[in-house]
Amino acid sequence: MENLISLEQLQKNENLLRGHILTELQLQVLKKKIQNKQLNSNEKTYYYKFIKPKIKALLSLSGVEEINCRGKNVILQARMKKAKKIMQMMQNKHRKAKILISGSFLFQTEYNDIDIFIFTKYQKEDYHWKKVQITFLPERALESLFFSSLCQVSLSNFGFEPKTEFDIPLKEIMQNYELLINEIINKENYKKTLRDFLLQMEYISKKVILNPQQLYELRTKFMKRNVLELLQRYMVNNLVLSYSSKELYLLKQLIDDYKNLNKEYKESINLQYYIKTYQEVMKIAS
Repeated sequence: MENLISLEQLQKNENLLRGHILTELQLQVLKKKIQNKQLNSNEKTYYYKFIKPKIKALLSLSGVEEINCRGKNVILQARMKKAKKIMQMMQNKHRKAKILISGSFLFQTEYNDIDIFIFTKYQKEDYHWKKVQITFLPERALESLFFSSLCQVSLSNFGFEPKTEFDIPLKEIMQNYELLINEIINKENYKKTLRDFLLQMEYISKKVILNPQQLYELRTKFMKRNVLELLQRYMVNNLVLSYSSKELYLLKQLIDDYKNLNKEYKESINLQYYIKTYQEVMKIAS
């Protein structure tokens, strides 16, 4: 229940809560609980006997459910009911865990898996149960661009304030692009890499954090036979818009390095794609 309140929300309303609803001691105990800090026996008594009943009553009066829902306007009504049932099952199995349900299951008539994300301090192995895919992520993932996208259409059992600003260096974009090209050429499953790449490119070029539905629709456009050609054009256009000529000069050295490697590895297909893409960027940027 306390997961529905974020530390930011508590700090914002601290003056209102202090004295009127919670004592100073109770307020400090609630802060510790929200931050998942260990409570001593005395603090536990305060929390369960005095603090939790008050918070539950406040949430009830404000109409807040035990489940936090975002993007209701795009979630199918039938899926909302099913997602709540699944959430209850997951809460029973993973007690006290931060759980979030998102993905195409919530807004698409047809879907492959029901994506559930569990944020934890400890590394755990992902697993699949019937149509449910459970993915464990470290708590630091709550600060990621991926989470800021994911949570826009989701059901969760905790409150949060997603980040809205990110610094994505050019080197990271290039690494992801090259990884993506490599996976496509090698006929690997590149959906996840494509998802992350598109998220980053849309953010650096338009300062937009796509929601899951927008990302799904954009990713679908790239799942075609000529995906390599589409990605090249997309990469070139967005790099030119997003970075200065000075920053893009880094590509000149890479082109020379890849040309040398290309001779050594006898016309490597992936290297040819990198060279062609970066040459086009330099041509337009100069």
